[in-house]
Amino acid sequence: MQIIFSDIDGTLLNQEHQVTPATARAIKACVNKGLYFVPISARMPEAIRPIIDEIGIPSPIIAYNGALIQAQDGTVVDSKIMAMTEVLSVCHTIEKLGQDLAWNIYSYKAWYSSQQAHNLVHNEEVVVGLKSQIADLDQLASLKEAHKVLVMCPPERTEQVLQALKEDYPDLSIAKSLPHLIEVMATGIDKGQAVKALADYYYVPISETMAFGDNYNDLEMLETVGQGILMGNAPQALQERIGKVTLDHNHDGIAQVLEKEILK
Repeated sequence: MQIIFSDIDGTLLNQEHQVTPATARAIKACVNKGLYFVPISARMPEAIRPIIDEIGIPSPIIAYNGALIQAQDGTVVDSKIMAMTEVLSVCHTIEKLGQDLAWNIYSYKAWYSSQQAHNLVHNEEVVVGLKSQIADLDQLASLKEAHKVLVMCPPERTEQVLQALKEDYPDLSIAKSLPHLIEVMATGIDKGQAVKALADYYYVPISETMAFGDNYNDLEMLETVGQGILMGNAPQALQERIGKVTLDHNHDGIAQVLEKEILK
């Protein structure tokens, strides 16, 4: 095994949004043996890097579910962006759909949020440990490109907003990631393509890769790598499909596998 990929929320992090000491030790021991450990998430790069720094390892990262891939030295391996005309159009649509919605625009290290629905934006800031930059769409018109639009909705409105966006923007990738979150990105982005791209960059056969995940947006990744492993907190139907399941994210599921299969 040469590369270990891991989803972050619900996988690498426990319910307190922390990497447990046992998991951090196991990951660090694998890196010390010469393996790459690669976090892969819908998060922006600046919300991933502190987690890696806390573990105390150098690491490539895959952000925005694969729209941005950075090598260990920071080199951009791949970047799939949306044109700002598309981004601004989506955000204008969100504003027309109601004051209880909020848009967020992510471009490389930057996170811009609307001045609506402050509580939803604040909750996301708490989860990722970063502050967004409040902006209006006129201010952002000079941006050249963006990797993702994140739409925040009251959960009871998410399906309605999701369907409206899919009807208006059939050429974009639009999906619900949590009961109150909708992610909008360029089409053709998924974690499976991203792990293959990074493995190719490091000349590592895909058979020599392993990945941990906990939900349906991890499925392509888990079915692409040499060994896909689900956390015990994953949906039952997904566990049955993937087959290999470890302990949940609160009980060192990653550490259990690494200690048994790599550090033995």
